Amino acid sequence: MTPPTRNPTEQEAHGRRGRPITDHDAHEINRVEELSYDLKTRDVMTTALRTASPHMPLSKVLDILRINRISGVPVLEEAKLVGIISLEDIVRAMEKNELSAHTSQYMTRDVVMVASYDSIVKAIRIFTEKGLGRLPVVDEDQKLVGMITKGDIT
Repeated sequence: MTPPTRNPTEQEAHGRRGRPITDHDAHEINRVEELSYDLKTRDVMTTALRTASPHMPLSKVLDILRINRISGVPVLEEAKLVGIISLEDIVRAMEKNELSAHTSQYMTRDVVMVASYDSIVKAIRIFTEKGLGRLPVVDEDQKLVGMITKGDIT
């Protein structure tokens, strides 16, 4: 897949230091864009996942997040992705003094995800447009195979 063509931004046209960009610079910029389309989510995703179940108390999920220093986990039921729970969700529960509530009561059910064969460009676009911090990665059979975060690609 070739990247879409576009006009350079003012910063791209003149560079960060105000000097005009040379043909060599433009070639290098285009090459980086082409390579980013070749890079797939499977190349940068985390595969050693921590997960939660829908019936797990939020206090247990909070322990998982703290111990692993992560901000969210996929929620699986019988190996099927049914949601995602984040630290923000748990904070909402804490405000209501509901840490004993089940994960299913606070998780996001309509999960935005990417396929393992999707380009990093697609993941970046989703992060930007949807304001998300993490995306589950699924294979051709819609099975969870990894997780990608903004930090993995920035």
